[in-house]
Amino acid sequence: MKSISYTDNLSGEADDLHITLEDREGLWQSTWMPEKGALLDATLQHKHWQNLSALPQNLRLGLFEIDEITSSGYLSEAQIKAVSVPDNNSLRATARSRSWEKTKMQVIANDIASAAGMTLYWDTEADPLLDRVEQTEQSDLSFLFGLCKDQGLALKVSDNQIIIFDEAKYEGAEAKIIILKPGTVYSSQAGMTCMRAGLGYSLRSKLRDVYAACRVSYQQGKSKSKIEAVYSVPGKMGKTLQVSEQVESVAEAMRLAKKRLREKNKDEITGSFSLPGNFALAAGSTVQLQGFGEFDGKYLITRASHDVSSGYTVSIDVRRCLVGY
Repeated sequence: MKSISYTDNLSGEADDLHITLEDREGLWQSTWMPEKGALLDATLQHKHWQNLSALPQNLRLGLFEIDEITSSGYLSEAQIKAVSVPDNNSLRATARSRSWEKTKMQVIANDIASAAGMTLYWDTEADPLLDRVEQTEQSDLSFLFGLCKDQGLALKVSDNQIIIFDEAKYEGAEAKIIILKPGTVYSSQAGMTCMRAGLGYSLRSKLRDVYAACRVSYQQGKSKSKIEAVYSVPGKMGKTLQVSEQVESVAEAMRLAKKRLREKNKDEITGSFSLPGNFALAAGSTVQLQGFGEFDGKYLITRASHDVSSGYTVSIDVRRCLVGY
């Protein structure tokens, strides 16, 4: 093996794996050539990485379907590209039309997972009851992702599982890693790992399309009263997002207001870092930034790319966690 690169995405995109192998004997052009749809089960292991006394650690990447293989020379190499979303089942390969009535979302997700020969991992307390849902000439994956987005939930396909989760729940988890700006003095904290951002970083703050509140209003026909709710971010000043979608109660309108406000504001403050390799840097984990002034705070990792070649590094994309919604 000459190099391996694994990209772990939080939601909405397949994880991918790229492997470059030495192939002077031409084996990957002949007897070792994978069949179409072949599966690859990948695990990373490091030994004595932090220090000589550190025990071996494993990071299971999961099951991938080989998507592409390239043979090149000279020097003779084989490059294997694999993805976490299989193409050889109905999840993304078949367009369907069907509907559900008065059905909880978890039931719909489980129907889709079972049809694809996969299991469902439901990691959210929310399980909305949907009056009527229609899938019209869409793949199951495209349809389910759109449904999750409408309900303010995230979706990931990994290791033959469909994972549906609430990003707000992950943002609420305690950070175990502090990313420190070089030159900043760090006082050690129990249970925390400190990493210095010495390989490079970038931080961005949006000034447009950021909202301080969201108003949801819906008129229930000509003869019925108007349902309205406003959610405001505590201590935040700015514009109010106006939403007109069907709701049945003030409580439902308030939940929708928080959901739509989160969609608009979640990418207000984002960043990227290049760091020494660490298996704990995974999509869905939180990190604490320190020494970056107004950018300090807790961030959620939305993408982590683990690269092993002449060394081992991790590049991460992050966004600042929202508070209260």
